Amino acid sequence: MKENRNTVLKTLGKRIGSNRGAFAVIFALVLLVLLGFMALGIEAGRWYLVRAELAKGVDAGALAAAKNISNPYVDPVVIAREFGEENFRAGYIDTPGSGTGVVQFTAEMLAENRVSVRGDVNARAHLARLFGVETIPVTVTGVAQRRDVEIMLILDRSGSMAGQKMTDLKRAANSFLDFFVETQSEDRVGLISFATTVTLDRPLGSDFVDPMRSAINAMTAVGATNTEDALDRAGGTGSFTDQSGLPGDRRVQQFAVFFSDGMPTALRDRFRYDGQEYDGVAYGVGSSGHANCRTSDYPYMSVYNRLHRPTGTNNFYPDVNPATTGDGRRTGGSAATNCCCPRYLNTKWYVFEALPVPGYTAEHCSIPMNRLLPHFCDVTRQLALQNAQILKNKGIKIYAVGLGSSSEIDPAFLRSLSSGESYTYIAPTSSELEAIFIRIARDIKLRLVQ
Repeated sequence: MKENRNTVLKTLGKRIGSNRGAFAVIFALVLLVLLGFMALGIEAGRWYLVRAELAKGVDAGALAAAKNISNPYVDPVVIAREFGEENFRAGYIDTPGSGTGVVQFTAEMLAENRVSVRGDVNARAHLARLFGVETIPVTVTGVAQRRDVEIMLILDRSGSMAGQKMTDLKRAANSFLDFFVETQSEDRVGLISFATTVTLDRPLGSDFVDPMRSAINAMTAVGATNTEDALDRAGGTGSFTDQSGLPGDRRVQQFAVFFSDGMPTALRDRFRYDGQEYDGVAYGVGSSGHANCRTSDYPYMSVYNRLHRPTGTNNFYPDVNPATTGDGRRTGGSAATNCCCPRYLNTKWYVFEALPVPGYTAEHCSIPMNRLLPHFCDVTRQLALQNAQILKNKGIKIYAVGLGSSSEIDPAFLRSLSSGESYTYIAPTSSELEAIFIRIARDIKLRLVQ
């Protein structure tokens, strides 16, 4: 019995010794595999870094080329290669410094406004060499496109712009045009100027530089500030292309550059006077002839008692007094027998149906000026913001430039009018307008490349 037990123990010991050897072999194999995966993981991280940096070079080359597609003095393909090489030089991140596998950038024009850039380089292996991997080829391609643009300048030529202000505005607007001389055959730019009346001085179109310069230089400063009608005209005939339903890659970028040196002081609406309807402009005037719709202005301000023609021709409608509102009749009465305001013919502002003066209706014979003025000024702002929002809803970006101090302009109003804080500029003096308009032009040029 004892001998049998010893025999069993010896046999078991031999088997255990044999298994230990097998475990050692299996562990070595598993460790080798784990080390391999670790090496490949480390190498993959390096290859990813090489690819990421190569992509930066490709993007830099493509964007630089796209920005210079219309530049007659440079070759976009050459620009693409040079910018790529500046961002990823030979030997960067332990890639070959010369010979086989050194970084190379190639570029080609895909269309008149699109450029394709390709970067190739070999990423060297280190730990992965244990498995026979020496290098990994890395390739990145990128395409950049210069998008066409539509820009409408909306410039204030009200009476307060007379003198040096207008001179500086003209210089600033002409400097803005300088940035689009080389691309005027593809881009479309137009001009709306506004005072009491609004004019489309140059419909949106190409080959615009010389006609635009002539229109800008011909502006004269006189009248009130009809902001709401100017923004309304920016969405009308001769202005921006309707891009409803177009996919993003086919949309033209659209920008409005709005400038004013004061607050809105006029509005355009339908009026009824003595049984006849008029399309006219009502505006506020101050003791000095110019009102700015500030609270401090109200005691010295009134709504001018002549209705202005919206086209500016023949100036006024004869004897139409928009300072009075209402239909001139008592409730249930008739204009002939029961006029509550015999010194006025019947005048009605249709805008007051939607935006009534608190405590009054559009049918009131007359509204006290101290109630009418604050509401009138508030409505001019509301309508301006409403028309600006219509443009923004169409995908049009609005830059707003204000000239003057906070007592002359309302920065909060301009920010609301614009497409955001980065689209709002304030110039304390007119001498600063040129730098602002140049900055906006550069910003638009950058946004045209994708």
